[in-house]
Amino acid sequence: MRLKEDNIKDFLSAREIKGIRKTFQEYQYEGDGDGDKWECEPAAGSRGDSGVHSTYWPQLSDTEVPPLDIGWPDGGFYKGVCRVTVYSHPPRENGPHIKQVVRSLIQESSKLVAIVMDLLTDLQILQDLLDAASKRSVPVYIVLEATGIPHFLDMCSRLQVTATHLRNIRVRMLAGCGLSLSLGKLPGSLCTKYMLVDAEKVMFGSYSFTWTSSRTDRNLVTVMTGQVVDMFDNHFRELYAASDKVDLYKEFHIPQPPAVTPMRIAVPQKPPPLASASRFLGDPRPNHLKVPAHKYHNPKYSLVVGNSLGLTRSLQDLSALRESMARESQLKIGQTALQASSEKLDRINCPLYLLNTNTISKENTSFILNILDWDFNMFGYRSA
Repeated sequence: MRLKEDNIKDFLSAREIKGIRKTFQEYQYEGDGDGDKWECEPAAGSRGDSGVHSTYWPQLSDTEVPPLDIGWPDGGFYKGVCRVTVYSHPPRENGPHIKQVVRSLIQESSKLVAIVMDLLTDLQILQDLLDAASKRSVPVYIVLEATGIPHFLDMCSRLQVTATHLRNIRVRMLAGCGLSLSLGKLPGSLCTKYMLVDAEKVMFGSYSFTWTSSRTDRNLVTVMTGQVVDMFDNHFRELYAASDKVDLYKEFHIPQPPAVTPMRIAVPQKPPPLASASRFLGDPRPNHLKVPAHKYHNPKYSLVVGNSLGLTRSLQDLSALRESMARESQLKIGQTALQASSEKLDRINCPLYLLNTNTISKENTSFILNILDWDFNMFGYRSA
């Protein structure tokens, strides 16, 4: 290798050197004339060109961001205090098995299951994911390491996957960030392992979703809830946007169902009500418009506005008539009261000595005194 040729200190282990030799991708020069370009050999398990054609200037720099088309819970709200639970394999202190923790989270999900994993080959976990997507309509997003895609497809084919299972599942693949060199590129690997459930819980650790990892390896996983889940939510969106699509319908030779396009139903607009049909006096309409009389030609409206004559007019005219009749009645009451007071004063102003005291009874005397007190109080006089 060039490390020995350039007399560089050996800083790589034997395992790393073996992995680099196995995955290193050399650039290849293709084309003649103006269409010359440098291309890089695809990595094992990848689908097509990686998009890197030189060290600093890749041919494809802008790509469309894949949508989360089957749904994603709304975020941005406070999720509470962070709570942490740690599980290990082998389990300790009579704790649950590490695989049972994963299956319980999937079976209890109702809004979302998002997985980032290097290998996903456990049949029981795969069956739980298919049931959640097909029976409970839970959106399932899976981002796998590029080299683990063939193993994932092999295990899914054993479960006899149908179009119903794939309706709410999206699978994508992603390699490492890689290292571009002058002669080629080191692709790297995806070593992140976590599962996001309902955007409220996250499980991460060293556990891979394989049978050997749950039975023979020593692993440790952590389940967290609270505001820290937003960090994993954003991280998954970034990985999903940088990943490549895996068409499961094409891999399993299943005809893809037609896309359902929402239909817009034209709802006829209701015309605004006419001014003459309004039953509300406070409706902001032109002042010259009046409510028709036939709307209020009813005995109960006549009682309200004082229409004892049975006049058929609009409500505004009847209200004005009621006010004028009220003023006339007040004037009549005032005139009657003044006339009665003047007659009583004429009777009382006669000389007292003309009255025969012998013929005046006690009842008549009290009656006369009451009349005097009433008249004095009426005109503002007070007796001593």
